[in-house]
Amino acid sequence: MTTKEICSTSFDELLEQRGIKRRDFLKLCAGIAATLGLSQTMIPRIAHALEESVIGATSGNLKPALWLELSSCSGCTESFAQSDSPNIATVILELLSLNYSEALCAGAGWSLELAKEQTIDAGGYLLIIEGSLMEGWDGNALVIAEEKGTEIVEHAASHADAIICVGSCSVDGGWQSAYPNPSGAIGIPLYLNNAKAAGRLDYDLPPIVNLPHCPANPEHVAAVVVEYLLLKRFPELTNENKPAMMFSQTIHDNCPRRGHFENGEFVYEFGTEAEVKRFCLYPVGCKGPETKSNCPVVRWNRRNGWCIDSGAPCIGCATTNPRRPGFNWVDMNAPFRSHLRNVAIGDFNIPPAFIAYGVAGALVLGLVIHGFGMKASGRLKGGAPYERERKWDTNHPERAIGPAKAAEKAAEKAAAAKDKDDAKSKDKNKSKKGDSSKKGGGK
Repeated sequence: MTTKEICSTSFDELLEQRGIKRRDFLKLCAGIAATLGLSQTMIPRIAHALEESVIGATSGNLKPALWLELSSCSGCTESFAQSDSPNIATVILELLSLNYSEALCAGAGWSLELAKEQTIDAGGYLLIIEGSLMEGWDGNALVIAEEKGTEIVEHAASHADAIICVGSCSVDGGWQSAYPNPSGAIGIPLYLNNAKAAGRLDYDLPPIVNLPHCPANPEHVAAVVVEYLLLKRFPELTNENKPAMMFSQTIHDNCPRRGHFENGEFVYEFGTEAEVKRFCLYPVGCKGPETKSNCPVVRWNRRNGWCIDSGAPCIGCATTNPRRPGFNWVDMNAPFRSHLRNVAIGDFNIPPAFIAYGVAGALVLGLVIHGFGMKASGRLKGGAPYERERKWDTNHPERAIGPAKAAEKAAEKAAAAKDKDDAKSKDKNKSKKGDSSKKGGGK
């Protein structure tokens, strides 16, 4: 029997032992190709790469992997391990030599820690990290096997071929870094870059790919791992190191309720007829228009459903910013039943209501200051001073219009009144003189 025949037989037996038919395996390869945006002609190459990797276990060439679980709820591990039909987790775990995983490995205690250390010393492994890293209390907020979490990550990244951050907690701190974040939870990429900038790392950082969501979608993890095994590289990434095929379009772009949004048909309150008719959930907090992910395409639970399909609005758990701590999906998108998300201004995360109150307050304050200024300048008494008439109108009264003519009439009236007053004054003076002369003559 040739080596190829032995490998083929071994692989088929491996699938059969786990209740996976060859047809289901090829469906897995097709799903991986679709998730990666590859042509269906790539299915045979993906299948071949998987088979070669699995058979590598017989010759000791299986790609080693370390799965670190830091500060997390283990949701990403559960999501990945419980996927089935076909059992993606089983297949992928057979592609990799999972030398360390607190949740998935049979070993425990110091023997498992020894396996991790031996893998790091040998190098050439995939480093998969779930959960945020805690810097609080000088790194003592997270201690595993008497070693600080910060030291574990720095050491594990030293000889890794690549790093996969699984779940939003690992990408940017996730919900554990939400305000007030007393433990100092931080995402892995930002921590490693800060450590490198501070001079604590004497090695170049390996490539990092970010797979957000809470928890991470198992098909995303499978697709990225398979492409790495197939092409020895990660898929095309966005500026936030997320796979472009998975995180370039918003959920709103592919949402099955998009038609209702275009027609102006919305759910304004749960329990109404609009909810029964599956209208758009934007008014009740759906973050689909600003959350970039292919959830409507890949879906969850054997592609049977996802959040919006089950009647819940998207809460934006794929919203991450690996470069800016404090801008996690919880702080940015809460409250989840409100469609107004927070606004990032500089290093501050500000709710829209605060902005509205600030603008209204500034407007009221401006009006008050303006009122005091008007009063101080005397412009409130009799109104503001205006020019009586233009010089040109004064020099050309025959051609003046509007206010100039009125001013001319007012001037004529004033002159007549003055003349009348002058005449009265003259008559009064004459009478006084007459009385004076009479008095002098009599004396």
